[in-house]
Amino acid sequence: MLMIRSAVLVAVSSTALLGQSWRGDRAQLCFDRPESNGRMNIHESWVHVSDYRVRLIGGQAACVFVEPGSTEVIVTSAIPYNPPSANQQACKSPVTKLDLAPRENRVFMIQPAVKGPTYVCGWRIQPAQPSKPKNTDLP
Repeated sequence: MLMIRSAVLVAVSSTALLGQSWRGDRAQLCFDRPESNGRMNIHESWVHVSDYRVRLIGGQAACVFVEPGSTEVIVTSAIPYNPPSANQQACKSPVTKLDLAPRENRVFMIQPAVKGPTYVCGWRIQPAQPSKPKNTDLP
């Protein structure tokens, strides 16, 4: 019995390690959309990056792996509080241009645009953490 458990543990550990090898030098981008008030919380937004189109509602997060180098991120949605609107690109964020290093990890907050207390047609993409300088050598 102990021998079978050991074999299963080795197989599971090997599988976990092999599962990470596919990443290669790709960068990881994660998008967190915190919960919003009222109906805006369930209003779909779409994160467009590289060949990905990821759906997020309030309280959800998602990560994608992309090739290092230059890429652009934009968030789109239909017009809030206009249920008949089917145009998922009616409301847009400004385009965020990124230059990604191999194996770099970045996290962004996705939030609906507001004017005062009212949600408006648009989105904000903000880094969740301040960028660290590439050279971390101390003087």
